Amino acid sequence: MKIKIKLLNLQLSKKLSKFFIEKRESKMKEFKFFFSLIVFFIAFASTGIAQNRNNPRANKDSLLNKITDIDTRLKEFSTKDTTKGFSAPLVIDTAYVYKINEANLQPARDANGLLIMEKDWIPFSDYMSFRDTIIFEPAFLPVVFDGKILPPRLDFTTKDETKTQSEEFHLISPDSTFAPMLKRVEEIEAMRRMYYINNPQRIKLNALNFKDATVIDEKVVEQRNPWKELITADNPVEFSAPEIEKIRIKPVYWLKNGTHKLDLSQNSFSDNWAGENNFNIYSEHKVNLNYKKDKIYFNNLFEWRLSIQQMKADTVNKVNILDDLFRTYSTFGVNAYKNWSYSTNLEMKTPLFNRYNVNDPNKERQRAFLSPFELNLGVGMRYAKEIVSKADKYRKFNITADLSVLSLNYKYVRSDKVKEVWFGIDEGDKAKTEYGSTYNLNVSYSRNRYTNFNSRIKYFTNYERVYVEFENSVNFKLNSYFSTSLYLYIKYDDNIPFDRKDTKWGYFSYYQRVGFGLYYTW
Repeated sequence: MKIKIKLLNLQLSKKLSKFFIEKRESKMKEFKFFFSLIVFFIAFASTGIAQNRNNPRANKDSLLNKITDIDTRLKEFSTKDTTKGFSAPLVIDTAYVYKINEANLQPARDANGLLIMEKDWIPFSDYMSFRDTIIFEPAFLPVVFDGKILPPRLDFTTKDETKTQSEEFHLISPDSTFAPMLKRVEEIEAMRRMYYINNPQRIKLNALNFKDATVIDEKVVEQRNPWKELITADNPVEFSAPEIEKIRIKPVYWLKNGTHKLDLSQNSFSDNWAGENNFNIYSEHKVNLNYKKDKIYFNNLFEWRLSIQQMKADTVNKVNILDDLFRTYSTFGVNAYKNWSYSTNLEMKTPLFNRYNVNDPNKERQRAFLSPFELNLGVGMRYAKEIVSKADKYRKFNITADLSVLSLNYKYVRSDKVKEVWFGIDEGDKAKTEYGSTYNLNVSYSRNRYTNFNSRIKYFTNYERVYVEFENSVNFKLNSYFSTSLYLYIKYDDNIPFDRKDTKWGYFSYYQRVGFGLYYTW
């Protein structure tokens, strides 16, 4: 930055020097003309006086010698060295300027701040015109006070001038750098500081007046970095960023996923083998449709499972339904604190097909569509938490607990061929409504991406009787499409009639299955 400012000062000095030299040139021509006339009249007068004296020949020779000496001095000032492209002297004798100031013989500069020369000076040769000459000398510019009184290298330490100092070592010669130009600038600044100190009353220009002046020409010199050239490759690889159209990603509030399972088993025996030929199909489908936005969530589960069996021993029914259930479970809630939320849950379930006993000639229906239809509505709190292992992202543990302190349980039997007393409804009635409390607990654990365990517990009580469902399943995935599963379903209901009570299990009943087949998750 210092080099940039000093080069700008030199360029500004160049412009102003040109203006003042042109003005001085015209004055020099006039001065030369009048000076020649004065010399002529002096020579003419001296000649007349010498004729009246006793030795006219000696006086004439003395006058001719003086005229010759004056002419020689004029030629010396009018002839300058132009081999280096400059008609003005490159070096100003600063010691002469200081000497004038110290002796106070005459001011170093005039009222305009221009440098006063001791003798006449003609900057051009006889064969050179102004068009091919550039006068560049900042010392001839007017003095402008910039506030810099102290020298840039101010040193108060005493130096031993008698001691020889070793020359500084430079990789590059200072003559090949800006060192000579900077030294010249420092010399000019030293002259101006001397003028500031000796002639403060003659300073008429201030640098603050030129603060908002426009820059005529500005040249920025960038510092060279040799390491940059060494590191830079000859042919750098250019990467152009592809133009990608910007699209707005809409938030997804609905999340969908599901699992589908299909197990097949077939047993065939000869006539002399103990056993009955049978063919079994088990199908299970679960779809989750969940909504979440801010603190509000709405979760829905749709489940349907069907187990069909065909036996030769059953001569009455060609196909018998072993398990048939369509179930929905919905939860609407608002987050309250950490893992707790205020929730309302609704559960509905019903069979879809008719189910009969094996080889029953009366074909008494045990179940039918909407027979029974069960609905459970509860209001309370929900606790939900998910723990994911840091070592394996597929190792997860999820727990969800719905605590419905206020709950409504409703049962309805649509078919007249299904006995309503088997489901705790009074004989002759089609529906029954009970009030109490319901607690649902769902737990799932995945050891890895191929093994998972799911468990569900439902507990309802009207504070007179108890109804409990306990469902468990373990799946072992062999690959993306085949798996082995274990299923156990246990139910307890102390509201069933006494004649349907099992002699061994009492109010308990269970359903167990082991299967192998197709498995698909999305």
